[in-house]
Amino acid sequence: MKQELHFDLPIHFLMALCGGFLGAYAIFNRMAVFANAQTANLIELIGDLVGRDFSEVLIRLGAFLIFSLGIVLSVCLERRLHRTLKYLVLFIELAAVFSVGFLPAGLHPIIAVYPIFFIAALQWCVFPGADGFTAANVFSTNNVKQTVASLTEYLIERRQNPQEAAGKAKKARFFGGTLLSFHSGVVCGYIGSLFLGLKSIWLCMIPLLSVLLLLFTEDRARDGHLS
Repeated sequence: MKQELHFDLPIHFLMALCGGFLGAYAIFNRMAVFANAQTANLIELIGDLVGRDFSEVLIRLGAFLIFSLGIVLSVCLERRLHRTLKYLVLFIELAAVFSVGFLPAGLHPIIAVYPIFFIAALQWCVFPGADGFTAANVFSTNNVKQTVASLTEYLIERRQNPQEAAGKAKKARFFGGTLLSFHSGVVCGYIGSLFLGLKSIWLCMIPLLSVLLLLFTEDRARDGHLS
């Protein structure tokens, strides 16, 4: 009997690496814009609104709508495409990453990372975690919370309830691994930016193609197992 191949964990960690790379690329190359999430963008949007800088309001509103569109599409398409959606998202990410490398340095920094806002939302929704855990692969805050909380609970429970402690240790390893992968991507993004500048985003195609290969290998093995 053939054993099924499962690459959930390496796929998750590779996508977290991509998330860190994209975040670092936007910050180091586009005037400290973090394009993986909306917290900073919405704070700036409100500030621009109060300050009556309406051109900036429109640009930041565009970023919000593009990010939201990524979420809407992931929810709608998941009902129809299921497993195929992951392939589609990877191809969209590859196309976006390739195109961003051609955008000129003089373009407004928020507009220049519109594609990253879009693919970050897609990636966050379509690759939600692995090994029974849900974890963000495009930012770090909740992963820090889960790592520290799980490690603390492990230290408290390890003598009184070893079985419970083992589960907390597993959780801490998973979220800690996600953090390590994300910030390894940040390191790669920083080094790439030093040598390649705006073109460094093309390096992100390497882990994306690796995930594509792992998905394909996993599906081929599953098809062979079923046959």
